[in-house]
Amino acid sequence: MKSFVGLLKKEWVLYRSWFLMGIFSGITLSWIVPYVLHQFVDLFAQENQLAFAFTLLVLFVGGFYSVLQFLASMRLDIKAKESWLHSTSSITKLIGAKIACSLIGYALFNTLFVSFAIFHLKEEFIANIGQIIFALVIIVIALTIFQFMLFVLLLFFLAFYLQLKHVIGRFSIVLTMVAFGFTTSAWVRITESPFYETVFQRGAISLSKFEPFLPKVRAATTVEWRLGSIYVVEEFASIVLIVLLFLAASKWLEKVVLR
Repeated sequence: MKSFVGLLKKEWVLYRSWFLMGIFSGITLSWIVPYVLHQFVDLFAQENQLAFAFTLLVLFVGGFYSVLQFLASMRLDIKAKESWLHSTSSITKLIGAKIACSLIGYALFNTLFVSFAIFHLKEEFIANIGQIIFALVIIVIALTIFQFMLFVLLLFFLAFYLQLKHVIGRFSIVLTMVAFGFTTSAWVRITESPFYETVFQRGAISLSKFEPFLPKVRAATTVEWRLGSIYVVEEFASIVLIVLLFLAASKWLEKVVLR
């Protein structure tokens, strides 16, 4: 555990400028730019509407920014593979520390800017501080879990790209993008199929009982909270799949890089 914490600290030292720049740029885009536009360009009747729209843009771009930071971290170590050869930590732990550092930064980023988004819409909610915090936690957790799954998938396709590059050269990036698009499209079809629903969507646990603890939306708006249900079998299978994919991608990447 101590070695893993040390790897996290190393990642923070190397990439804290990325995190700080992302937060600074996000604050500029979600607060300063809307204020300036509202003063000089009458785009929205209310400044909060404009600020909310820009904050959503920041959250959207922040996901891509986090991916770029993670890939930059991986690229640095792949180019200097001696750090892997001479490290006392396993490749799984080295990559895990990179993912953990990127996810922590992404979660903090989302916590800040989801808070801003809620603040800009404060007039639309009837809620106490506890309900606001509960909604914030749910949104940040959901976004972070999605980002973690994306990181693992990118790790696998990074190994796939490097393997292809060794064989066919630069054209491998095109085939990797095609394979990534085909895989995600196929996954969507599988999860929407009757077979998937029959096999995996079992053991439903309704989350609707948590909806009363979420902020109430004023009747004038059309926004409503719908938490739906989670399925025990589906969640267990997803966890197993992600863990196996992470281990397989890490080992494959180690084999490709240290060839």
